[in-house]
Amino acid sequence: TVYSLSGCPRATSAMKKAKLSGEQMLTIKQRASNGIENDEEIKQLDEEIKELNESNSQMEADMIKLRTQITTMESNLKTIEEENKVIEQQNESLLHELANLSQSLIHSLANIQLPHMEPINEQNFDAYVTTLTDMYTNQDRYQSPENKALLENIKQAVRGIQV
Repeated sequence: TVYSLSGCPRATSAMKKAKLSGEQMLTIKQRASNGIENDEEIKQLDEEIKELNESNSQMEADMIKLRTQITTMESNLKTIEEENKVIEQQNESLLHELANLSQSLIHSLANIQLPHMEPINEQNFDAYVTTLTDMYTNQDRYQSPENKALLENIKQAVRGIQV
């Protein structure tokens, strides 16, 4: 039995092998310190990756909201366009009906001469209708027998017009 390492034949050969040069010790120290620095860099990179992932998640959520809003807006726009088409068709129909009514009124009142006016035609149609409207709303100003007969003739002429 050997009581010390120096007396042990196996220990001496192991110690000779285990002895490191100064250069080898410096390399080991550098590797150890680099490992510590790398650990901090890795922690910092992990933190940055975590922040980027959170930021990406928030951006993806915002993009989903934007896509939903855009889809809703597009749907609303399509609905409005369809409603506008219906309104345009109704307007066209009303304009056509108005043109037919105007022609019917012109035809029915062609033989009736209003005071101080030419016979009704397409060119003076608006003025003729304005004069008629004035005559009916202000009948107290048109009390003469001639005007009463004229208003009665107009009533008879327009009775046949279908509205």
